[in-house]
Amino acid sequence: MLKQLHTISGGGRTYWGYLSLVALSAILQAVAVLLLFPVNYELFAGDGNPVQAGKWVITLLVVIAMAWGCDIFAARLGLTLGLNIMWMIYRHAPAALTAWLDAKFTPAKAANLRSLVSTKAVDTTSGVVLMVTPIITAVVFTFALGLGLIAVSPLVAAITLIGGALMQAALWGSARLEARSQQRYSQATEELDDRLFEFAWAQPSLRTARGTSIGAQLVDNAIATTHRRLLGLLLWQIPTAILFSFVLQLVLLGFGVTAWASFQNDVIDATAAATLVIVLLRVVEQVTTVSGSVEGMLAMTSAAADVKELMDTKPIVNSEPMSEPPTVTLDRLTVTYPDGTPGLHEASAVMRPGTITAVVGRSGSGKTTLVRALAGIIPPTSGSISLGDVPASIGELRGNATMVFQQSTLGDGTIRDNLLAINPSLTSDDIDGLAEKARLTTVVARLTHGWDTPVGELGAQLSGGERQRVGIARSLAKPAHVLLVDEATSALDPQNERAIVSTLDRIRADYTTVVITHRPAMIGIADQVIVMDNASIIEAGPPQELERAGGEFARIMAEWRASAAWRV
Repeated sequence: MLKQLHTISGGGRTYWGYLSLVALSAILQAVAVLLLFPVNYELFAGDGNPVQAGKWVITLLVVIAMAWGCDIFAARLGLTLGLNIMWMIYRHAPAALTAWLDAKFTPAKAANLRSLVSTKAVDTTSGVVLMVTPIITAVVFTFALGLGLIAVSPLVAAITLIGGALMQAALWGSARLEARSQQRYSQATEELDDRLFEFAWAQPSLRTARGTSIGAQLVDNAIATTHRRLLGLLLWQIPTAILFSFVLQLVLLGFGVTAWASFQNDVIDATAAATLVIVLLRVVEQVTTVSGSVEGMLAMTSAAADVKELMDTKPIVNSEPMSEPPTVTLDRLTVTYPDGTPGLHEASAVMRPGTITAVVGRSGSGKTTLVRALAGIIPPTSGSISLGDVPASIGELRGNATMVFQQSTLGDGTIRDNLLAINPSLTSDDIDGLAEKARLTTVVARLTHGWDTPVGELGAQLSGGERQRVGIARSLAKPAHVLLVDEATSALDPQNERAIVSTLDRIRADYTTVVITHRPAMIGIADQVIVMDNASIIEAGPPQELERAGGEFARIMAEWRASAAWRV
């Protein structure tokens, strides 16, 4: 844990100063306890001198004051370390978030990152003082006391040192047991969160299909699993409590037996034996402190591991976009997901500047994987993507691509805020120009507050068509010239669909455009079509030629036209 703390806090003088002061305070506390032997001897032994006791008492008070001073300065440095950790989290989280590609940024990872930024960051800040300090103090105090007791009774000293070692072993074993159980419980709660979210999200569809019982059954199963693992977590805490209780009883028994044996053998006198009772209470206090720190230590260790992962993540630096739309070339591009699922298999194609390439195919054929690879969201397993004549890195793809998603998720704020978030240097004229390109002018004009209209959470205050046009304008705000569109018209009515198709047609000269679609309207403006099936490109060429060839594209077009003729 100390090694992790050194890494994530930045180390340096603050870290070493904190450790030194905490260790010094623990040693001074041990010295203060040991000073009770001469104080009690002078006060209560038959041949003691009460006057001499006064000197020892003054020395004891000085040592206690020094320990308090160390505690105060150690707490300040510990708080500084905690704030440094919080700063590390907030500093590295955005870069790590953009560097984690789709395969790594799982729902569980997203939930853990939310927890790290919102609660663990604050807990870790205070945890340095509240958790780390007591554990270091307990360990150093026990061993310093054991060494000091050699002068009183070597046997008692040996038991104290052994007790300290047992205390550390118990802490390590308990942490291992509880960490294993907490991991299983966390997995169960993540699964429950997913099932509850899916159930809530799918309510309209489930009710229409009268299938709510199916979703409820999945939620019930997840609740049952979580209940079992929570019970397991509680049961695993029983051995933890027993382990510490056993160590405590063992230390008490060993200390008592050795103290009595030392007294019986005249190694120590009655005053020293009585003083050992006070010493024993301090040892018990340290054992108890450590026993209550297992859960907090686990939380600190987990948070430290998460912060270290953020810090170790190499950020992806987006390159400056090219000044003109580039030729995009796929050369035997292959993408395989971590679970072995093929996303793309040796896909080769060329997309030229000023053209629109439509990508079609059945669900699961690899269309989205293709576009996400072009956007630099998914890394290729083999093959390459070139911008111009040079294979592009992930950073170069991200710097040159801008994307319109199937459903535009807007940030909380105004319409203007959503555009400025992408490009803060936009002027009012620039924003008006983007509105004209995205056919957003009429939408803004009829809104009461115009550009300053709040979009609501995730854009909920706008209609689907309005939200999608803002999404297109936001994508065009990025000064990039590879435009990727992922089924942007799939959920829109014919009027809004025509408006967006018209927008893409009007701006084609400024972009190399790739569009995933399953609508004939988009095919009407496409210069070439890529047909995908089973993660491979099976046809490519101008739409008219492909349809005349009578292959898969011709079959898809026939299905689209037939479905367009359906009437209810």
